[in-house]
Amino acid sequence: MFYAKPDKITSIQVKPFVNPKQLFMKRIILPLALVIFCNSITAQKNDCTVLLDSLKGSYEGDCSNGKANGTGKAKGADSYEGDFKSGFPDGQGKYTWKNGNYYTGAWKKGMKEGKGELHFRVNNRDTVTIGYWKKDVYKGEYESPYIIRNVTSEIGRVQITKIDGRTNNVTITVENLVGGGSIYSSPAQTTTTMTSFDITRGQYLSKSQNTLTNKDVNTFKGVIFPFRGTYNFGGAMIDIEIFEPGNWDITVPINK
Repeated sequence: MFYAKPDKITSIQVKPFVNPKQLFMKRIILPLALVIFCNSITAQKNDCTVLLDSLKGSYEGDCSNGKANGTGKAKGADSYEGDFKSGFPDGQGKYTWKNGNYYTGAWKKGMKEGKGELHFRVNNRDTVTIGYWKKDVYKGEYESPYIIRNVTSEIGRVQITKIDGRTNNVTITVENLVGGGSIYSSPAQTTTTMTSFDITRGQYLSKSQNTLTNKDVNTFKGVIFPFRGTYNFGGAMIDIEIFEPGNWDITVPINK
């Protein structure tokens, strides 16, 4: 008995049944979940508060207890990039105003504090001010306008005052706190005088000396700053350096 072979064998692949409703939900829910996730991240960034009004807007960076804390970038009417602490610029950073002027340097509690550089334009020219700020106020090119580098125990509390900025002089007034019998004075002299000095930085054009009762006044005129000198009054000595130009008065009291 003979059997006829089929001319062609056809294979049939059966696809699983997909519920149209499930397919629709996947196409809708996945993109929606992605949007919610992105919005969640954005919300977290916006929840990190910058407390300086001029920087309120957007913030990216480190956060602690809902406030900008660490390194970050903030943008509002102005912009800032650098260190933050408790919502304020604090540390080192660059603040840029909306007109393009900017300050880079030290900050504390949202104010310029310490050494920095302020860049701005005047009459279409770039200008820079370098120096030190205290509570947002520029104090000068130097952190302190002067420093007492050394002083012996015979000298009392030294008073250093800037009289004005019209001239560049340094006046040193020596005062005896105890009259007569001073180990730095002769028996007939009751005033301690400047016995010698050594200018180790800067220059001066001329010097005058005027000895009065209980006072000896020495004035260095036409000073070029910074100006540092070591001044001797018998066995007493003081070493002072003045950085800021001006008319300075230094009172040196001798205790014995």
